[in-house]
Amino acid sequence: MTFLYKRNFGPIAAAALLFSSSAMASFVNTSPLINSSRSNRNVDNGYAGLKWTLGESFIPELVVGFRHANISSNGDTYGGDISFSFRVWGGLQPGQIRLKYFNGADYLQGEVGGGYDFKNGFFVGIGGKAPFSSVGLDYQFNGPVPLVPYFMLDSIGQYRKPGVNFRFICPVAGQHYNPVTGLCDGVI
Repeated sequence: MTFLYKRNFGPIAAAALLFSSSAMASFVNTSPLINSSRSNRNVDNGYAGLKWTLGESFIPELVVGFRHANISSNGDTYGGDISFSFRVWGGLQPGQIRLKYFNGADYLQGEVGGGYDFKNGFFVGIGGKAPFSSVGLDYQFNGPVPLVPYFMLDSIGQYRKPGVNFRFICPVAGQHYNPVTGLCDGVI
């Protein structure tokens, strides 16, 4: 059997293949560029605690204070603290007013500060703060004993770190980030 009209579909098939492949090539999936940056948050805490001064009495002093902390997403923590202590047993008597600067991690900070002791005058001190507790050593300029260690239990726990900020950037113009696939896609 012979056909009188023989058509050559080769050029048409090649053109169709060419157009369909270029249409498919224009839809591109690429990996996004990821920028991360630290974030910070400020925490203000009022607190209460019990403070034992070693070498004085087994009866603790009551401490009330205010603490301002700046915590970054990697755990770096710094800030300031002001507190007032007083004796409640044996009559209400003022103890100390103290200012501190602290710096460290979200779970442990070193402290340096000073203040005024209503019984012994001015003092400076160093210390450390862990969740719900702190220890320190004060140097009293006019006290009967110059070095006075103390231990305190308080109501401030571990600081909570803020999350890291992520930004997804598509490297090709006209694409958008798809959070389902985790890729940049779109027709370019």
